[in-house]
Amino acid sequence: MPIKVPNDLPAVDTLTKENVFVMTDTRAMTQDIRPLKILILNLMPTKIATETQLTRCLSNSPLQVELELMQTSTHKAHFTSEEHMIAFYKTFDQIKDNNYDGMIVTGAPIELMEFEEVDYWEELCEIFDWAKVHVHCLFCLCWGAQAAMYHYYGIPKIILPQKLSGVYKHRLEYKTGMLFRGFDDEFYVPHSRQADTRREDIEAVGCLKILASSEEAGVFAVKSDNDREFYILGHSEYDADTLLNEYIRDKNAGLDIQPPINYFPNDDDTKEPIVRWRSSGNLLYTNWLNYFVYQSTPYDIRMISEEDLAPVAPAKTELTVSKFGGNCIANSERFRMTLDVIKSDPARKYIVVSAIGRDGAFSHVTDLLYGSTGSQKKFVDSMGIVEKRMTKIASDLGIVCDIHGEIEQIIKDYRSGVYGGNYVVSRGEYLAARLMAAATGYDFVDARNIIIFGYDGKIDWDKTRERVTAELAKHDRAVIPGFYGAFENGVVTVFPRGGSDITGAIVAEAVRADLYENWTDVPGVLMADPRIVEGALTVPIITYSELREMARMGAEVLHEDTVLPVKRLGIPINIRYLDEPDDPGTLIVQSAGHYKNVLEISGISGRSGYADITVDKAGINRDMRFRSGLTDLLVENHISIHGELTGSDAIDIVVTEDQIAQREVKIKNDIEALTDGATVRIMTGLALIAIVGRDLASSGQVIVKVFEAMSRERINVVFIDHSPKSISMTIGVAEADRERAIRAIYSEFTRLSRV
Repeated sequence: MPIKVPNDLPAVDTLTKENVFVMTDTRAMTQDIRPLKILILNLMPTKIATETQLTRCLSNSPLQVELELMQTSTHKAHFTSEEHMIAFYKTFDQIKDNNYDGMIVTGAPIELMEFEEVDYWEELCEIFDWAKVHVHCLFCLCWGAQAAMYHYYGIPKIILPQKLSGVYKHRLEYKTGMLFRGFDDEFYVPHSRQADTRREDIEAVGCLKILASSEEAGVFAVKSDNDREFYILGHSEYDADTLLNEYIRDKNAGLDIQPPINYFPNDDDTKEPIVRWRSSGNLLYTNWLNYFVYQSTPYDIRMISEEDLAPVAPAKTELTVSKFGGNCIANSERFRMTLDVIKSDPARKYIVVSAIGRDGAFSHVTDLLYGSTGSQKKFVDSMGIVEKRMTKIASDLGIVCDIHGEIEQIIKDYRSGVYGGNYVVSRGEYLAARLMAAATGYDFVDARNIIIFGYDGKIDWDKTRERVTAELAKHDRAVIPGFYGAFENGVVTVFPRGGSDITGAIVAEAVRADLYENWTDVPGVLMADPRIVEGALTVPIITYSELREMARMGAEVLHEDTVLPVKRLGIPINIRYLDEPDDPGTLIVQSAGHYKNVLEISGISGRSGYADITVDKAGINRDMRFRSGLTDLLVENHISIHGELTGSDAIDIVVTEDQIAQREVKIKNDIEALTDGATVRIMTGLALIAIVGRDLASSGQVIVKVFEAMSRERINVVFIDHSPKSISMTIGVAEADRERAIRAIYSEFTRLSRV
């Protein structure tokens, strides 16, 4: 069977001369057969050479294959003509509504860069998430494989001391696997890269299996348990002269480079290279197409998005990290309920606790300690209250714990004058964790020894990951106090309020948990503020990005930094309600594409206290000197931009009122001075309302419903804007209309009675 490619693709001429049967779009129209749709995300700078190599490999099959080529929109090709890119390549926005039987992600010569430093990294992550739902089988090569394994599983790459370049002997580790059916026990593969992926990091991920490797070049092929992801760390598709051309390029650039290993006869670079990998390379792609694409993809390609994918958060996990807020342990009854939850699932091996929460006339222990740091008498009195509460819980539940001894030591430490206020405030979490460890029989691990802060007051992520991972490896089950850590010298410091959530996320990342549970006093992430919308619905599924958008606009959900550690490994967060322990709560995931949307949007949140600065002048948006001057002016005045809208003759900037308070006239005059004839208006008293949802970009109904809700309530919309990721839209209204607008939008999207 032929391979179908776009008309006039340069690869057609090359492959036709090699007697490869290539079918163009025009001829394929006469074929009554469902071809396999294969998408190639080409990240290589040498686009045409890579297209040709992959097309050649995919053509050695009796199956009809239809290729589409994709490029990133956030990085433009510098070594391939714009005409070629426009003619043959599509962007993610152009294909994201499609489904594909298979997708190949190429390598890229950027191994020395951190993944997050790559200019198209965010777009690539979005593509990887999309592929989970829209692609039946993923096939990633070299850097593309390293990037995908890092994104999906948190597997890091390591920089090699020198470039790995050559043709290396490989052996099969999984001889019965279909990807290598027909292979000899030993075969050759070209490699050309400056970074590697460690075997032990891959083996630590239970759902991945190493298929083949080389003693010299390391791991070569990895697959997922469901046979829908393949990671190939070599270049079986390379032409005979690809390594030669790279070698000549590097030599001409003056690099200290050695000839590719086992490539030239006797490693003599004056002789013609020996091709040792062509037959195995062709077989690799043929086997992938046949066994993992053609034989398992649904005939109706639209069904790919409804395939039985592995759930993001399995009902039963092997390792769960559970964080319990102060409300969950506020009194004897709630402490008992928390113990019942922990004991109900043996996977809950690592427990993080906040300080004991508010209970009737008793305030939250952390608040109590914050208010007593300046007076020894006040501090001793406060510790007496804490001891009384904790002793009652221990007595009621039969927990053996030397609470009095612990508190006596804390008072002694405080009176020594060595320990500061942060130490005092942190003792609420410390004591709660001591009590929980005694109640569960788990080991106690002090956060001051594993959560490390730099002297700038920010967490040192690298040292913290190293310390937490090493320490918890010694404990099968442990309780860790949240909210605090220490500087390298051991002096205790604390997170901002809500920091116990961050501690839990750090622990979940370090132990590579299947799930991070966050037990609270609310049933999950609510669609709107319950103080504004009575009985607001719980959102069943929400993505990390959506959650951060809601938090940005004032929603009281998890501390926004909580998402960062677990997002790196794609660990789901489950918000649970202690009063309803069987309720599933809200699941926060990397990509929610595995689930059908129950709600059209994920949430509504809003804040007051904004101002709008409008600059009017014909052609103002083309005046780059003014734009530069305006940016400098805002920076000098410490004014942050929260939103910006531009037109041909006007620029709108949204800022917070407190940043321009009592300076409106000066700022207006300063902006007018930047350009002749501009009119500047400053409108204060605004509120911003964010409507968040992962399908906003593809659903025209959302904006229609928002405006219908505003029209029905006769609320004037000052402006409207979409977020860069198109997962939220923001409208500006008068502060007086904020709550009414939120209720109106909520009613529109929940089909509840108008309020």
